[in-house]
Amino acid sequence: MRLFQWTLLVAGSFLRFYEGGNLTNLYDDAWFQKQIEREGIDQEGRFSPFPPLDAFIMIPLAYLPPRYALQAWTIVNVLLLGANVLLLSKILRRDLVWSALLFLGTGIALVNNFRLGQFYLALSLLVSAGYLYWRKARFGRSGSLLGAGAALKYFPVLFLPLFIVRKEWRLIFSFLLTILILYGLSVLVLGTEVHRFYLSVLTSHLDGNIQDGYSATFQSWNSLLKRIFLPDPVWNPEPLVGWPPGYITIKFAIYGIVVFMTLRACRVAAASFGSDGASVQFALVTIAGLLLLPASATYHFLLLVLPVGLLLSADRAPWGLKQKMILGLFILIGFIPYRIFRVFDGRALLTFLAYPRLALMLAIFLSSISYTKERGRRNGQPGRQARETSPFTL
Repeated sequence: MRLFQWTLLVAGSFLRFYEGGNLTNLYDDAWFQKQIEREGIDQEGRFSPFPPLDAFIMIPLAYLPPRYALQAWTIVNVLLLGANVLLLSKILRRDLVWSALLFLGTGIALVNNFRLGQFYLALSLLVSAGYLYWRKARFGRSGSLLGAGAALKYFPVLFLPLFIVRKEWRLIFSFLLTILILYGLSVLVLGTEVHRFYLSVLTSHLDGNIQDGYSATFQSWNSLLKRIFLPDPVWNPEPLVGWPPGYITIKFAIYGIVVFMTLRACRVAAASFGSDGASVQFALVTIAGLLLLPASATYHFLLLVLPVGLLLSADRAPWGLKQKMILGLFILIGFIPYRIFRVFDGRALLTFLAYPRLALMLAIFLSSISYTKERGRRNGQPGRQARETSPFTL
């Protein structure tokens, strides 16, 4: 089928669509590089297998020259940033300056979202709006917004287990129905061939194999554990340990521990935070999801604004030590100069120093868990009745 094709514009993922060509060529790195060069852009690039549905986002900009299209999308991103600040202010009941400063605290995440023409301010808005409607018990609208976000960028799928445990079936139905409708539209317009090809590379994508899956650039457990355990003649000729079963074993052990700790903390939050319990649960799930991303990028951490804001606003009292730690770690993620740590990548034990963002995310996760448990101890252990009436009973 010959419909839209995507051409990389700048170092990043901003896409232009134009008519003609076979969509499956997008996954051919050599072919894709030629299209970049044809646009007069002297940079290396590769098409990362985002859902084909993402093509619809840029259709209004499809007929603009590449750099004009990026400028137009930058204006859209400015408007999205303003909308995010307004919505966050409403959610947290904070003033606009406070909410704007929290977004500015993302530092390089916000800069790169603009510089690379990324979609994550839009995704942040969808997640925040979905959260707001969820807290207002308008489950149909919440599910539609979060489902739309999940159809475009998988991350909101991570909220489904929370909704399942809370037995919010209407939201789940709306969430899944929205995804089904959007993907049905995508197949109807773009055809089945590109979707079959996309599914053939999806598993590899979810394992963090986007470009060099061993690189510390992606700051994930996947890339760190590959560097330690998996030999590769090109990307990792001398792994630290060189024990392939260790990659799967340790990775899923980490996943299991994070999931277990999150479930325990969510149960404490339900019993200890009163009406704010659901908000803390949402924050914990988001932070756990960002910690376990198979391949993270700077702009992904715009999604950290809402959960950090929720945790900072969960107490009416002045912030305690754990909340101050969460804020400090959040700012470090946005402003630490990652470039200086890249020299350690692939250098035996020094490789661990090449993963500062992963370490900071782990610290935020542990601080959030500790803060939740501390609040539980402060309020006393919940009794039998509290456990039975909790909206998060395991």
